[in-house]
Amino acid sequence: MHPLPDSPTAPRALADDHGALPPATRAGTRMTVETTPDGTVAVGGVIDSAGAPRLYRILRAALDRHPEGIRLDLGGVTFCDCAGLRAFLAARAAWDAHAARASRHRSLAGRAAPAPRTPFTLGPTSPRMARLLLLTGTGGLFSPPERGRSQ
Repeated sequence: MHPLPDSPTAPRALADDHGALPPATRAGTRMTVETTPDGTVAVGGVIDSAGAPRLYRILRAALDRHPEGIRLDLGGVTFCDCAGLRAFLAARAAWDAHAARASRHRSLAGRAAPAPRTPFTLGPTSPRMARLLLLTGTGGLFSPPERGRSQ
C-alpha cells in the first residue's frame, strides 16, 4: 500500500503531465462520427462519457435506417472507456429488442424471415479498440469483417 502524498501539489503535478492523463482529458481530443448512406458508421478519436450518449443516438439512428445491420469502422478510435463500450452494447440491446418484436409480428403474419445474428459488422478496427473487445469478451457480439473487405 502506498502512502498518500504529503503535499497537495503532488496530484496537480501529475495532472500537468499530459502523458500521464488518459486521452479523454487532453486538450484537443474529441470523438468524430461519420455515417454513410450504405450503413457504415465510422468512429474516430476518443469515445468516453462525454461522447457516448451522442454515439448511442447515432448508432440507433443508423440502425433505424438499416435494420438489417450496419458496418462499424473503428479504425480511427484512439481511446474507448466503459461508457463508450456501453453505447455500443446499449444500441445492440435496443436492436435485439426491436428485432425480437419484428420477428414475433412476422411469425404471427405467417412470414418468418431470419434476422441477422448481430446488428454490427466490424470493419477496420484500431489496435486499442480490438484489445478492448478482446479483454472485455464483447468481440463475439459483433460479426467479424465481411470477406473481401480490408481491416
